[in-house]
Amino acid sequence: MIVEAWSEKIALHIKKANEEETVSIEVMKFALIILINFMIPVCISLLIGLITGKLMATSISILAFVLLRMASGGFHFQSPIVCMISTTIVTAAPPHIALSHIFIYIFTAISLLLVLIKAPSNLKGYNRMPERFYPYLKLVSAILVCINFIFVSSSVAVVFLIQGILLFKNVKEV
Repeated sequence: MIVEAWSEKIALHIKKANEEETVSIEVMKFALIILINFMIPVCISLLIGLITGKLMATSISILAFVLLRMASGGFHFQSPIVCMISTTIVTAAPPHIALSHIFIYIFTAISLLLVLIKAPSNLKGYNRMPERFYPYLKLVSAILVCINFIFVSSSVAVVFLIQGILLFKNVKEV
């Protein structure tokens, strides 16, 4: 995989630059894989937003998706490529979808319901937070979704609805 090769090369360069004060190459490689897998879809989405004149809306979509995803968890694709493509679509497409106010409220309400029922979902193995904090993550997730009742953003409503659906562990991979 290209991302793994890049991560290893970068980790090796970092280790050579400061062997004594850096963690192992394996740890750096793992962290770099996560960082690169996150940054590629973000950069592509922002580029799409810039080209289409929807840079601010795309930035908001990315922020909304990342914040709700961090708090609520959700389905994880096995393939990093599928994950990057999906993340790009989930963050770049919603700014180009115009919903009426009624549909924004409906999507936001459905998202709130999904978050209240399913969040947090599928966090074990993906974070180190003790389970006793999970009820707080549900609350944070619900508050994040409720904020869209104030801002009434079409793209945020779509992003939140998609993330609400991703809370189901048995979403089928493409």
